[in-house]
Amino acid sequence: MTTPRLLLSILLIALAPRISRAQPPAITPERQAAIIEASRLLNSPVEFVLHYRKELALTAAQVTSLEQLGSALRDSSAARSAIRVSQAKKMAEQSALANAMEWTGQVDELGIREAARQQSAIQADFIIAGARDRRLVGAILTPEQRAQLPELQNSAMMKAARAGGN
Repeated sequence: MTTPRLLLSILLIALAPRISRAQPPAITPERQAAIIEASRLLNSPVEFVLHYRKELALTAAQVTSLEQLGSALRDSSAARSAIRVSQAKKMAEQSALANAMEWTGQVDELGIREAARQQSAIQADFIIAGARDRRLVGAILTPEQRAQLPELQNSAMMKAARAGGN
């Protein structure tokens, strides 16, 4: 029994300098830019569809409609983001959330549950708003174009994952 432990200890001591020098792979600027771009596109249905206008063979009328919709959604999206930031700041200041991060004292379980419920409600509102935005964009597209979207979406995510290859 001691022989395997001894061998393992010797192996760990021998490898320690190599392990300590090992660094996690860095995110290259190219990968970071690709991830940011993919995230931006996936979070903006209008921009996503316009980005893939050639692949989707959008008509001039569709492009115009999407650009108009994009302007309208940009305003509502900015308002939603401002509300979300405001609510997040307010919630971060709540004693229940601060209590959750403490190392000593009593756990305010009811307060934490209420704060978590409020966060969930805010998150649900934004998910619903995003789903509505997607439906508005989808209504402008043909069934064939809508059928292409999942593949384009997967392609965008895979491209982001491969960008800058480490």
